[in-house]
Order: sequence, then C-alpha cells, then structure tokens
Amino acid sequence: MKEFVISEKEEGLTLLKYASKTLGEAPRSLLYKFIRNKNIELNGKKCSGQDILRAGDRVVFFLSDETFEKFHSGHGSQRLQDTLQKIKDAGSSPGHPSLEEARILYEDNDFLFYDKPAGLRSQSDSSGKVSLNDMLLSYTGSTGVFKPSVCNRLDTNTSGIVLCGKSVNGLKALNKAIKDHRIRKYYRTLLYGKIDKDLHLVSFISPSDKDNKVSISDEREPGYKEIITDLSVISSDEKYTYAEVLLITGRKHQIRAQMAHIGHPVVGDIKYGKSEKRQNNVKRPMLHAYRTELPSEILDGLTVFAKIPEDMQKLIDQILR
Repeated sequence: MKEFVISEKEEGLTLLKYASKTLGEAPRSLLYKFIRNKNIELNGKKCSGQDILRAGDRVVFFLSDETFEKFHSGHGSQRLQDTLQKIKDAGSSPGHPSLEEARILYEDNDFLFYDKPAGLRSQSDSSGKVSLNDMLLSYTGSTGVFKPSVCNRLDTNTSGIVLCGKSVNGLKALNKAIKDHRIRKYYRTLLYGKIDKDLHLVSFISPSDKDNKVSISDEREPGYKEIITDLSVISSDEKYTYAEVLLITGRKHQIRAQMAHIGHPVVGDIKYGKSEKRQNNVKRPMLHAYRTELPSEILDGLTVFAKIPEDMQKLIDQILR
C-alpha cells in the first residue's frame, strides 16, 4: 500500500491523471481497472477517474510493493535530480544556472513571470544546456507528480517575458488563455529601413523546414497557417525603425519572418535578415517581449512589463539619436 497527500500545486488534477503520472508505465486500461476494483481510492472511498483532486486529499494505491514499483516510472524525482546536477555542472561555466531574483517580474503560488535574458533556452533541447524550464524546476523544488513549466516559448536569442505555471490550476489557466488568444503579447524591435506608418499585417506561414526556418506567403498555400501582426512605429529615420509589435496570432518565428518578408528584417537577425557581417557589433536579433496583458480571469487582468535590455537600449540610443 502507498498513500499520498495532494499538495496545493497538484490541486486540479483528475485522479486518473494523477494515477497515470504516479504509475507512468501502466497502460490507461489497467489504471481504469485499478480504479474500478478499488485498488486506487480517494479519501477512503471508491472513486471515478474523473474526480478532481483538492489539496489535502489522500490517494491510496492498494497494490503490492512489487506491482507498484513495476509501474512506477520514478521520472519525477529522477528528473529533478538530473536537473539539479545539470545546473550544478553549469555553475562554473558561462550561462544562467539559476533564476535571478531581479528578473522575477511576478510570483505567487500559481504563477511565475520571468524576464528571460537572451541566450537562455526556454525549454530543454538536444544540446543538453540548462534551460529556463530546468531552472524553474530547480527553483520550485517540485517533487510531486506535477512539474511547473513555462507556458510560452521565446527563441533562445529573444529576451523578455516568459509566463510559467507553478501549479496545476496556474498552468491550466495560462495554457487555456494562450490557446484562446486572450493574452496580448507586445514586443519591442529594431528593424532595418524606414517605416513611416503603423501596419496591420496578414500573411501565411509554413511549418519550419530541416534548417528550422519558416517561409511567408501573401496567399494561403497547403500547410500554411494565417498569421496576423500589428506594428506601431515608435521612431524611425532613413535606415532604421524602432517599433512595438502586437502578436494577434503566435506562430514560431512569426515576427522575424514576417518583418523580413515586408522588407524590414529585425536588426541582428541573420537567419531571416541580412546575411552580411553584423554591423554595430550586434550579436543577436533585436527583439524583446516587452509587455504582456493578461485576461481578466488571471490576476484581474494584470499587465506585466520587462525593461528593454541594455544591449538593445544602447543600440537604439546610438542609431536613433
């Protein structure tokens, strides 16, 4: 027999989801059988897999130790240990081994909003380098079946606001709002060329290719999805435009690819923009997730700001005096 007490962070999971995360190697059909046969109970009672768990609930697995260990993946605790080791190993090398308190824009039991620096991955990839998601897991020290996670990704060299869910309910609320396009995300960017009026852009974007690059078309093509972007000019001269961009849709590389498509690539973006040697010692695309407006059901519609990073502000001051 194994008994677990539901934490506040795990509140909101269904019993079936909790069981599937605890017994990660068990097929769903077997989990349903365990629930039907009262091998899994909630608060001492027979239950259905769709029961919503609350903090303080007790889930008991009436299984032999051998059976429990056979299906218990153990991924949660092992993943945490692997993450802690990865961050420890990165501590003596260049990078971002832990969350910086000054970059936490907002935090409570359900949410954490972070000002991601350029050069830090949002989520882990094949490189094995520490990601913001790794740092979040280490910071929260989560040891239950629920793992905090980032909800919106920024390209590695794009800086700014990343929304993270620290609890089941927080993660659900953010993911639903993102899916329903109810979170307004504003970026600041420096573009090549003069734009003298605000723009409402509607195009179509392809899936990324083997080189992790997308294509833009003015006409719908097979496999392409519509993208909509609003651009407001802040200042400009004959060579550059400093603008605020609102994503109406949110597709991979949308801003970078769409700006290049209209002839105004992001300064420093060699993937979609100018291929010649970077000018003004620019080492990354000048793109920053500056402001995020949450819908009313999340923190009463809080607006989050992330200060323009030093490298970007310095360049703006230098070329748009």
